[in-house]
Amino acid sequence: MDFASLGLSENIVKAVTEAGYTEPTAVQQAAIPAALAGKDLIVSSQTGSGKTAAFMLPSLQRLTLEPTIKARGPRVLVLTPTRELAVQVTDACKGYGKNLRYAKAVSVVGGMPYPVQNKLLSSPYEILVATPGRLMDQMNSGRIDFGRLEILILDEADRMLDMGFVDDIEAIVAKLP
Repeated sequence: MDFASLGLSENIVKAVTEAGYTEPTAVQQAAIPAALAGKDLIVSSQTGSGKTAAFMLPSLQRLTLEPTIKARGPRVLVLTPTRELAVQVTDACKGYGKNLRYAKAVSVVGGMPYPVQNKLLSSPYEILVATPGRLMDQMNSGRIDFGRLEILILDEADRMLDMGFVDDIEAIVAKLP
């Protein structure tokens, strides 16, 4: 099986191939078709098994379609427990989406100066990768419009809950369409 047989666009398959991947892992084979079919997923797999691609590739595929709502703000929101993971996910988004016209990813994480984040949030982007606390700060200041959000990903949700982010996650989800 190859990535093209999963229903991904030629531009995404090209980026994945250029990244050195030849065939999808077991978690990707299971998750990508289900995500492309619009199903909600809970995925558990070992570190290094390809989970990031399992959720990002179908999300990027969704971005190849015109948005149903014209608005500012992200079409995909990825919440991560740490800024290190947010950076890894953002880098993966940029790599896998490099051949797509509309796949700009930005990060909103603690430790990054607010003026830098405010500038990122003021320009067009489709993917927002964030830690819960900093996302709450930016939401409360009115800098993020979730009017066109289509996909929510809780990356390492178990770890976020272990770290005490349950109230933040519930508050964020309550403000999403």
